[in-house]
Amino acid sequence: MIVLSTVLRIKRTLDAAEIDKIIWDVETRKALAVEHRRRADWRKAEVEAERFRAQCVHIGAATVPRSAPDRVR
Repeated sequence: MIVLSTVLRIKRTLDAAEIDKIIWDVETRKALAVEHRRRADWRKAEVEAERFRAQCVHIGAATVPRSAPDRVR
């Protein structure tokens, strides 16, 4: 509504097609912002998972001696 009222103040008049375009543009920008946030959260989760995986490998390598042929990895 803020965008619509701002454009209306500037142009003084809007037809239905212009109103629809403004609303569509605002909704598209909101959806794009949500998608960007979702992708950033996903990348963060991937980085954290990789760090966790690396820690597990490091801990696993430190606890099982390499010269123990009777142990299963």
